[in-house]
Amino acid sequence: MMVCMMLNGSPVTAPKMLLLDRVDFEPSCYVFKLDQPLFLRPGDQIWAERSSVVVQRTVTGLVERPAGSMDAERWAYKLL
Repeated sequence: MMVCMMLNGSPVTAPKMLLLDRVDFEPSCYVFKLDQPLFLRPGDQIWAERSSVVVQRTVTGLVERPAGSMDAERWAYKLL
Protein backbone atom coordinates (compact mmCIF):
# COMPACT_ATOMS: atom_id res chain seq x y z
CA MET A 1 0.00 0.00 0.00
CA MET A 2 1.41 3.36 -1.00
CA VAL A 3 0.79 6.44 1.05
CA CYS A 4 1.41 10.14 0.69
CA MET A 5 3.38 12.26 3.13
CA MET A 6 2.73 15.89 4.06
CA LEU A 7 5.58 18.38 4.43
CA ASN A 8 5.22 21.74 6.15
CA GLY A 9 8.66 23.32 5.68
CA SER A 10 10.74 21.37 8.22
CA PRO A 11 12.50 18.05 7.61
CA VAL A 12 10.29 15.10 8.48
CA THR A 13 11.72 11.84 9.82
CA ALA A 14 10.08 8.63 8.66
CA PRO A 15 8.76 6.85 11.79
CA LYS A 16 8.58 3.49 10.01
CA MET A 17 9.08 1.99 6.55
CA LEU A 18 6.99 3.91 4.04
CA LEU A 19 6.31 3.58 0.33
CA LEU A 20 5.34 6.97 -1.13
CA ASP A 21 3.83 7.83 -4.49
CA ARG A 22 3.40 11.55 -3.78
CA VAL A 23 4.32 14.24 -1.28
CA ASP A 24 1.80 16.91 -0.27
CA PHE A 25 2.86 20.37 0.87
CA GLU A 26 1.15 22.22 3.68
CA PRO A 27 -0.23 24.92 3.88
CA SER A 28 -0.59 25.32 0.10
CA CYS A 29 -2.21 22.98 -2.39
CA TYR A 30 0.96 21.74 -4.08
CA VAL A 31 1.71 18.07 -4.65
CA PHE A 32 5.00 16.52 -5.75
CA LYS A 33 4.09 13.48 -7.84
CA LEU A 34 6.96 11.01 -7.86
CA ASP A 35 7.94 9.35 -11.16
CA GLN A 36 8.60 6.11 -9.24
CA PRO A 37 7.48 4.95 -5.80
CA LEU A 38 9.88 6.12 -3.08
CA PHE A 39 10.83 3.75 -0.28
CA LEU A 40 11.74 5.38 3.05
CA ARG A 41 13.34 3.43 5.88
CA PRO A 42 12.82 4.36 9.54
CA GLY A 43 14.91 7.43 10.34
CA ASP A 44 15.25 8.67 6.74
CA GLN A 45 14.56 12.38 6.49
CA ILE A 46 12.58 14.08 3.74
CA TRP A 47 12.05 17.78 3.08
CA ALA A 48 11.11 20.24 0.35
CA GLU A 49 13.76 22.27 -1.46
CA ARG A 50 12.55 24.75 -4.06
CA SER A 51 10.11 22.80 -6.21
CA SER A 52 11.47 19.33 -5.45
CA VAL A 53 11.83 16.78 -2.65
CA VAL A 54 15.09 15.83 -0.94
CA VAL A 55 15.74 12.62 0.99
CA GLN A 56 18.66 11.96 3.34
CA ARG A 57 19.26 8.30 4.06
CA THR A 58 19.99 7.49 7.71
CA VAL A 59 22.21 4.47 7.12
CA THR A 60 24.50 5.94 4.43
CA GLY A 61 24.00 9.68 4.86
CA LEU A 62 23.46 9.98 1.09
CA VAL A 63 21.23 12.77 -0.16
CA GLU A 64 18.83 11.94 -2.99
CA ARG A 65 16.53 14.05 -5.11
CA PRO A 66 13.82 11.75 -6.49
CA ALA A 67 12.45 12.53 -9.95
CA GLY A 68 8.94 13.87 -10.23
CA SER A 69 6.93 16.99 -10.86
CA MET A 70 5.22 19.64 -8.79
CA ASP A 71 1.54 20.17 -9.50
CA ALA A 72 -1.04 22.50 -8.04
CA GLU A 73 -4.02 20.56 -6.79
CA ARG A 74 -7.29 22.42 -6.62
CA TRP A 75 -10.10 21.30 -4.39
CA ALA A 76 -13.66 22.38 -4.99
CA TYR A 77 -15.88 22.44 -1.94
CA LYS A 78 -19.62 22.51 -2.10
CA LEU A 79 -21.55 23.61 0.96
CA LEU A 80 -24.85 21.89 1.45
